[in-house]
Amino acid sequence: MENKDNLIGVLATIFKWKKQILTVTLIAIIGSALIAFLYLNNYYQSTTLFYVASPDIFKPEQMFGTSNKDMEFYGTENDVDRVLTIAESGELYEYLIKKFDLYKHYDIDSTYEKAPFKVREKLESLYNVKKTKFDAIELSVEDVNRQMAADMANAAREKIDEISQRLIRQSQQNLLGAYASSFIEKEKILASIGDTLMRLRQNYGVIDPEKQTEAITKTAVESESNYARNKAKLDMLKKSPNVSADTLVLLEANVKGFEEEMKTNGLMLKKYNQGFNSVSALKEFYEKERDQVGRDRQRAMQLQIAFNTKISALILVESGKVPIVKSRPKRGILILSAVLIAFIFSVIGVLLIDNYKNVNWNEVTNSQNGAYTVHETPHGEGRKKSIGLIKHDS
Repeated sequence: MENKDNLIGVLATIFKWKKQILTVTLIAIIGSALIAFLYLNNYYQSTTLFYVASPDIFKPEQMFGTSNKDMEFYGTENDVDRVLTIAESGELYEYLIKKFDLYKHYDIDSTYEKAPFKVREKLESLYNVKKTKFDAIELSVEDVNRQMAADMANAAREKIDEISQRLIRQSQQNLLGAYASSFIEKEKILASIGDTLMRLRQNYGVIDPEKQTEAITKTAVESESNYARNKAKLDMLKKSPNVSADTLVLLEANVKGFEEEMKTNGLMLKKYNQGFNSVSALKEFYEKERDQVGRDRQRAMQLQIAFNTKISALILVESGKVPIVKSRPKRGILILSAVLIAFIFSVIGVLLIDNYKNVNWNEVTNSQNGAYTVHETPHGEGRKKSIGLIKHDS
């Protein structure tokens, strides 16, 4: 019964103070409506959606089909995190502030000491970027101007793309610089090897070890064969009395010539053999280095083409469109919330006032020592509570 009595008492108190409660509630309705409709601006949100492209599309080996690995078109989680970092970087904020003159647009005095902090704080409150559950990136911008919201969202996305491309191209440029330095050093090495190879060829007569060996050997064998054949013929004719002296002289001259030729070829073959290994090894090393430089030059050329090719680092799904419906404020919700809060606090207030209206707060405040007792005195059909003070003598 006591709980029921308490509830009835509460309802009775509320009913007794109904005019005051309704007045407070009405004031809350009017006040919140005035604030919502007169002082709160409409904000419009524009959203752009995109995926992060894989860095593979910037690699020359993927562009020219020289890689054995399949190309990945969409970036990994690390690539997404990198773009999210760019999207919230100081460079991007500074770009938007400067491009759209946000000091003026947000009515912030640029000469104020804390103006850079204030304008960025305002921009951050209206700018939002996040990764969706499908690993896309959603970038949103709110503004009181519909067109500006769309322009800022698209400009932010384009700037993110520009910064992403710049970071990738920076790496490519560094690699191109490394190739250029490498070419200078390798050209010096090749020139030195070429000079040494030329001197060895001149000294030993080794021009083309692969083809020249067979020719020199063949010449040496032929000269020995000619010498042996003509020497044998001369020895045989010398024994014949019918051979004229002129014939013998001619044959002796031929034998002498073949003998000198054989000696010359022998010396040349000996010299050739002495330099064969050195020239062969140096020639092989020179050709390998020259081929490697050729491959490096081809790769550098492909890298230069990739560097100059304009490829987006983002895969656009949806650009920011001019919004039609405002994103906030939700005026109905604001007014309803204000009314509910006013009603609840007014009910609490009247209950407190009604319950403790007979307390002599001066006695309570001025008392230094004492105890309090609660007396219930008859009051009409119900009972009324009052607080009495019992003082204790020291």
